[in-house]
Amino acid sequence: MLKALQIGYKPREARHPVLIPARMHIGASWIEVVIHNLSSGGALVASDEAPDRGTYVEIRRGRQTIIGRVVWRKDRFFGIQAQGRLDVAAIIDEPRLASRPRSANDPGSTFERRAQPRMDADARIARQLENSRRWSAVFQFGVFIVLALIAAGFAASQIYDVLSRSFSEIESHL
Repeated sequence: MLKALQIGYKPREARHPVLIPARMHIGASWIEVVIHNLSSGGALVASDEAPDRGTYVEIRRGRQTIIGRVVWRKDRFFGIQAQGRLDVAAIIDEPRLASRPRSANDPGSTFERRAQPRMDADARIARQLENSRRWSAVFQFGVFIVLALIAAGFAASQIYDVLSRSFSEIESHL
């Protein structure tokens, strides 16, 4: 209770001690790992080939994926900080697959890791580009019309001055 009253005290996030076999993608290879502790912000993992601090890793348990950065390492244990919030219950309850899931690197694969597939993102960018072109063309046409009206007004003013002087001269002679 005393800690809860201290200024700046932040309760620790709930951690779930588990022993979950998984696979980790690091560099160009997949290696077997065991998740020992899991929270919504990261995990404690053990592996015979622990990555160095600062390395980005991808850990898969069935269809669940954890992408994060190694923040500490000691012997064969290392801690990762996940890029997003982890669904702890989904990772714990995920059954182990009989075979490795398809990845983007498999030949003929249409697997997409992104939350929004590349085709959708490319289509959205193309629509934004087309809208930008359309608005720039309208803006350019508007500027051209304004400049043409200003030039026409100036020309009309000059012509009026020239013609009014000559008519006043003719009137004075009559």
